[in-house]
Amino acid sequence: MEKEARLIELRDRSGGLILSFLITEKSFNEPPKEIKNDPSNPKRNENPLAQDALMTDAQKRYLFRILADQGKEGEEAHEYLKKLFQVNSLKEVTKLEASQAIERLLAEQKGGVER
Repeated sequence: MEKEARLIELRDRSGGLILSFLITEKSFNEPPKEIKNDPSNPKRNENPLAQDALMTDAQKRYLFRILADQGKEGEEAHEYLKKLFQVNSLKEVTKLEASQAIERLLAEQKGGVER
């Protein structure tokens, strides 16, 4: 399957190339095990991505809004997210994990797939 790619170039005023980036699309069905919040995985603490900053309030609100659109609100949505992230508290969720969950929930919503 061919992925969409974008080339971004940074040039000076005379048109000389300073820097270029090639950005390609990559999709994940499931976060890598090292990134998942899995206490049974000893490598989790060794992975710098797993120790990313915690989920922002905006991400949390967005997750709850997506779930509300699916008919899950309040405590039901809260419990759903704790189960989804495999945590005891949503305060344990990283930005990366939250971003991946948002993308997955939006993709499921767009495709009509319900969990």
